[in-house]
Amino acid sequence: MIKKIALSSFASLLLVSQVANAEIKIGKGTLTFNAGVNSQYIFRGVDQNKDDPSPFVGADFSHPLGDFNLYVGVWTGAQDNVTGAGGQEIDYYAGITKSFGPATFDIGYIIMTYPGAATKDIKEVAEYYGKLTIAPDKKPYTFGLAYYVDDTGGAKHTTLTTKTLDESYYEVNATYNFGPVQGLVSYGVFENDTNTTTVSLSKEVFGVGFTLSYIDAERENVSLSNLNKDREYVTLSAKKVF
Repeated sequence: MIKKIALSSFASLLLVSQVANAEIKIGKGTLTFNAGVNSQYIFRGVDQNKDDPSPFVGADFSHPLGDFNLYVGVWTGAQDNVTGAGGQEIDYYAGITKSFGPATFDIGYIIMTYPGAATKDIKEVAEYYGKLTIAPDKKPYTFGLAYYVDDTGGAKHTTLTTKTLDESYYEVNATYNFGPVQGLVSYGVFENDTNTTTVSLSKEVFGVGFTLSYIDAERENVSLSNLNKDREYVTLSAKKVF
């Protein structure tokens, strides 16, 4: 059934791609929507949907705020990694961006929710984050850093019945525009959990953005990681912004 939904979502993307972008202007702000499907939903090296395709949809609103840009958004996708969550994840996020020459700062807050989760402590996970992207003018490459800090009392592990464990996530990444395709390389560390290397190639075809990724995930802490064993993935995603 999930695979049929994924194929249906992909077909819908191709139909939507034939329609002009439908950005909605609200005052000085802009509202956009996105939809797509991942062949696998991998988050920080861990498969979130038991190797099944994961359709998703989202909406984003941005608005200038003095010298800054304010944004808020919501995203939902299929997942099957949280007991009782009904196969759905819903994320809410907000932040501000500011550019100084080639450097762009992004500071925000994200709440990841799992409706119907079996226990209260896994219904919601929240994080503060900060990102820095360096994009030299007229250069085909960028460099980036990201840091996420838990705001929900730390991660709870089945092997730790009396305490939680703070898990921050930090990442370094770089992109290069090869012309026909856009390349990305990133390395992320989810403390006490996973270390993840990602290599991706992206290209837009008929208005749909396709990304092919190789992901190498290693357990940082054998007894505590959400990853059962070291894993490698090859994933394909399709996304349309309209």
